[in-house]
Amino acid sequence: MTTNQDDYVDTSSDGRSASPAPSMYSFSSSVDGRLMLRQAYGRILNNQNDTYFLPADNEEHRRLDLQHQIITLALGSLYPAPNLVRRALAPRPGKTPAVLDVGTGSGSWAIDMAKQFPHCSVVGVDLAPPRVDGDLPPNCRFEIDDANLGFSHYRESFDVIHARSVSAGIRDFPQFLEELAQALRPGGVVLLGDGEMQLYDEWQEPLAYSEQGTHNFSWLHSVFFAGYNAMKTRGGSVDSPSMNPTWLRNIDAFTDVGWHKVFIPIGPWRYSGSDQRELVLAEMLREDCLRYIAGLGPYLLSEGYLPESVEMMQREAATELRELRVRLHSRWSFAWAVKK
Repeated sequence: MTTNQDDYVDTSSDGRSASPAPSMYSFSSSVDGRLMLRQAYGRILNNQNDTYFLPADNEEHRRLDLQHQIITLALGSLYPAPNLVRRALAPRPGKTPAVLDVGTGSGSWAIDMAKQFPHCSVVGVDLAPPRVDGDLPPNCRFEIDDANLGFSHYRESFDVIHARSVSAGIRDFPQFLEELAQALRPGGVVLLGDGEMQLYDEWQEPLAYSEQGTHNFSWLHSVFFAGYNAMKTRGGSVDSPSMNPTWLRNIDAFTDVGWHKVFIPIGPWRYSGSDQRELVLAEMLREDCLRYIAGLGPYLLSEGYLPESVEMMQREAATELRELRVRLHSRWSFAWAVKK
């Protein structure tokens, strides 16, 4: 089965579904999906949440597929804290372990988890429908919902909850974590991961913002800085990656809080010929950043940047990346906790 953005229908006027699955939208093979999507600033965006303003089109989903491959390779697994995850999803008599993927995007992580754990039920939730080519695993389904509305309908329903690259769309991240805690069963694991909008230099130190014309000016950093400010203006919790361990520790329902940070070069500027894995990661991340820069257009244009200014910023930043004019790292932050 192939599912596209046109395969979904609004089933309720109150914001949630009348279908057995408690989602805002459910599958339908014959209904126009424009209710969930809108055209704006030259891209297709979700129509549920004005905070999250990255595209929701096939081009973005292909970028998210690439990002999924990068993170899986960087972690060496689909998830951090593998021992905790495998323990939470171990087969048990009379109970089907369940996984929730919040902000499922293209659906790649949810599908891979359904294949790796065929005895588990996997649900992917996002603001817009994923693009799925081929047949879904029988233990995987997707729903359309806004995580900012909460998960009271999912109280103690999941053994693993995964939320990756969602910070730009979440207005109150500590409250979001409280909701995830309530949706977990005792012994369940929450997994968080996000790339920071802060870029790092070749020594992995935070890159300070520099004005155009100064010695350390970078177009790539300028685009990321503008995107960060636009996300903050729209109410996104883009500072959450560095705060997640602290916020998880502040929730009484959680224990065994852990975290892990990964630096990845943006492009193969430091490749010495001895680490093939790093070369692949660096090349993939450069391509991901090129696509991400293009996807920031709606954020920047909606903030009042002139189209010609946005086009120039994107073009110059892309040239920096392609020609390896800058030596920068991206840092990915992961955190997890177990429900008591």
